[in-house]
Amino acid sequence: MAIVYKFKVSFEDYEDISRVIEIKSTQTFLDLHKGILESIKFDDKQLASFYMSNDSWKKGQEITLEDMSENADTPIPIMAKSKLNQFVIDPHQKILYVYDFIECWALNIELTGIIKDENPKITYPHCVKSIGMAPKQYDKVQKFGMVDDNEFDEITKNYLNQTDEIPGDISDEDGDGFGLFDGGEEGEAEQSEFGAEE
Repeated sequence: MAIVYKFKVSFEDYEDISRVIEIKSTQTFLDLHKGILESIKFDDKQLASFYMSNDSWKKGQEITLEDMSENADTPIPIMAKSKLNQFVIDPHQKILYVYDFIECWALNIELTGIIKDENPKITYPHCVKSIGMAPKQYDKVQKFGMVDDNEFDEITKNYLNQTDEIPGDISDEDGDGFGLFDGGEEGEAEQSEFGAEE
């Protein structure tokens, strides 16, 4: 029977939201990928990668969902063919998981325990603890103030319909002799008053 890894999975931007997932050491990173998405109720329509990390969460070996090594000098492991026990080498192993490279959801995964034997009554991966409600998957678009095409058209229409008042002529409109560019007698009198030569 395989040993079982216990991983704590938490959002990088939401430290108070976490999941604890148990998974067999002989299962693949694809199994872990699916287990994480299921635990946070995200769909599986986006690309993702795992990065084996050190204690400082520095990215190391990448493990991708799709084969990205077409033009790479060295092949990049893919999740479906990469077993966890081939890469987990530290009893406190840290892994960075990035899902959806547009929305860029980053989750920290830390090995918090190793169970000697799997439970034959459990289907792995298995979420054993859930803390906090996960954020909505596509909520980040709203955070950056993005609008859809219909909203953009409406905003543009409203903007074009605005009638800004254009300031009138800044010359002496009311005939009081104090126009901004008035160079008449009043201006000359002021110069004399302050000692200018006449």
